[in-house]
Amino acid sequence: RPGVQVKPDFDRVKQYLEQFPIAELTMVGTLAQKQLLFALIRDPEGGVHKVQVGDYLGTDYGRITSIQELEVQLTEIVADGTGGWVERSRTVSLGGGEEA
Repeated sequence: RPGVQVKPDFDRVKQYLEQFPIAELTMVGTLAQKQLLFALIRDPEGGVHKVQVGDYLGTDYGRITSIQELEVQLTEIVADGTGGWVERSRTVSLGGGEEA
């Protein structure tokens, strides 16, 4: 998206799962309710949370862009090293393990 300034929304209230690095979060399943597919994410303390597209995960402002049976896709916003920000895609797979 040329010309669009990427940066985190610092004024937004953080969601609970944003305190944990993505590598510490595990997808343990999905749940379908009223035509919506939710992902079930386990935090490092053993709690399980229901999340949906648009929710945030991890410490890099990761916003969920899609949920499938076997994975959650998100877009993170990370510092680019020159004072700006860039988006990057991440995937959290069912049963643990995350891929860049």
